[in-house]
Amino acid sequence: MGKVIIGIDLGGTNLRIGAVEENNNVLSFSKLRSSRIAHAADPMKELNAIIDEYIEENHISGVKAVSIGVPSSVANDKKTVICTTNIRDEKGEPVFLNRNIAEEIEKHFHVPVYVNNDTNNILLYDIMTNELSENSVIVGIYIGTGVGAAVIMNGQMLDGKDGAALDIGHIPYYNVDTPCSCGKKGCCECYASGWKLQEIRRKYFPDTKITELFVRHGNEKPLKEFIQSCAHVFAVMATIFNPEVMVIGGGVMEMPGFPKEEFEQAVNEATGKDVMMYGFRYVYSEDVESKGVVGAALFARRKM
Repeated sequence: MGKVIIGIDLGGTNLRIGAVEENNNVLSFSKLRSSRIAHAADPMKELNAIIDEYIEENHISGVKAVSIGVPSSVANDKKTVICTTNIRDEKGEPVFLNRNIAEEIEKHFHVPVYVNNDTNNILLYDIMTNELSENSVIVGIYIGTGVGAAVIMNGQMLDGKDGAALDIGHIPYYNVDTPCSCGKKGCCECYASGWKLQEIRRKYFPDTKITELFVRHGNEKPLKEFIQSCAHVFAVMATIFNPEVMVIGGGVMEMPGFPKEEFEQAVNEATGKDVMMYGFRYVYSEDVESKGVVGAALFARRKM
């Protein structure tokens, strides 16, 4: 029996990969651009090649499973990607659309393969590192390139009937019509996401690096409105789920100078009064690049 799980965090911008030991130590962590898969003639062949290269270059042996987090809904078989909205080929089409990617990887490596929504995996990591009890209601929202969410209720991940639950990046804002990458208009990602923040930078602060936006311009109107948009997403989820803990993460929330106090106040003010009568605890996800990789391994162990 192998001793490590190959964990992969396939994000909209970067792919991270590592071999995770039983104690959750990550061996030989690597990162590359997701565009290598998005622009490949055969994305699955390219993904298998990336895993092959990683194993060979880092002299990894004893692999017992491969586990992948993807930035999209995953069918309840935990093998089939429904639609990678934020990973598109050069024609603008989703790279994986109703595709059983686990089966194709299993045929190549002859080990079990598990696929999960990436935010589910990261929430598992955050629960472990913050020693949170799964026997409660925990909501995790992660704003990076897009917006992802995960919910654990009494030890169970909320997946929905088909696995498509909690695609909150594409819930509609009322009476707005900004085009979204998914083909709809007015999705919350159009107002609260990493790509929206990039748009704000280009329009208002072109001479400022994206990593310095909150430090240099956090008190200016475009970013204050952006914080309100992010808070709106959290308030909706808090009002629906009445959580014990709200986990906050993603590249946007982990940026230098992100105004946590202002953000939390905006969430509290927008959340339903009945929920706020009891309140909830805020936990911020660690800025650790390998957390999606470790989370993928944690998920594989749950399935195995």
